[in-house]
Amino acid sequence: MNSSAKTIEELIETSEHRELFHLLDQWIQTTFPQLSRRLIASGTITFIGYGELYDATDDIYNSLLSLAPQKNNVSLYISGEKNGQPILKSYEQHFAKSAVGKICLRLRNPKKIDFNVLEAIVTDVIAWNDTQKASE
Repeated sequence: MNSSAKTIEELIETSEHRELFHLLDQWIQTTFPQLSRRLIASGTITFIGYGELYDATDDIYNSLLSLAPQKNNVSLYISGEKNGQPILKSYEQHFAKSAVGKICLRLRNPKKIDFNVLEAIVTDVIAWNDTQKASE
């Protein structure tokens, strides 16, 4: 979803799911403080990017994780691979089929979020990124 927000706080506050969006943003910052955080706005989507991919370029989408407000949910976009597949594929059994895309996890209800599973996913993303850096 595109937004005219000029700050991360404004993006969160104007989201239809602001409580969930704020909860996820705070959780990422607290659990993974090593990941940089920035507002990213393109012509079609505005989101928060966390961390930078090993091959950091000027591409605005170059984030390990991205958190984006949508009309019906908050989407968590997840970079990286595990066992030759997108990392999220390794965890799809923990989520309803409608909640999981190829690299996108659609979150709606904070009471149903298993933060232990989310932590394992983000840990895998960081490990994948570190492996990519080391192989250069």
